[in-house]
Amino acid sequence: MSAASPHSSEPAEYKVRVLLVDDQLIIVEAVRRMLAAYADIEYHHVTDPRAALSTAQALRPTVILQDLVMPGADGFDLIQEYRADPALREVPVIVLTTKDEPKLKAHGFALGANDYLVKLPDQVELVARIRHHSNGYIKGLQCDASQSKLALVQAELAQVKAELAALRGA
Repeated sequence: MSAASPHSSEPAEYKVRVLLVDDQLIIVEAVRRMLAAYADIEYHHVTDPRAALSTAQALRPTVILQDLVMPGADGFDLIQEYRADPALREVPVIVLTTKDEPKLKAHGFALGANDYLVKLPDQVELVARIRHHSNGYIKGLQCDASQSKLALVQAELAQVKAELAALRGA
């Protein structure tokens, strides 16, 4: 069963959770409408770029859609802030902007953006990219959780072995 399945028994942190950071309410609403038909995609937005980092930290999105040009903030700076934060470092960032310039795209990728879309993308393409990036991120979270569980089980096993060795020596 896919982690993005609406009937999944996966924990909430494995749900596809989108955070759009854009000051334009028309874009916020357009993206909401594009994603509304998909019950397995949880959609959130923030229009104040100064609240983007704290919102992302609290929300724990599986993908961030980031505008570049906003009053009082630079989207590139926000990407750097996400990458500097241990809790958000690996969260995929898709630049969603009106600027279709190769130098800006290259700069975004150099700062850690995972993808780049020009507003407003086709609904099918947007959903496909959100799912692709979210699923990769979710698989990484699941792998990390499995590795943590394995380390715990290995430590417990080592303790049991030590206790058995002590009993044999007694």
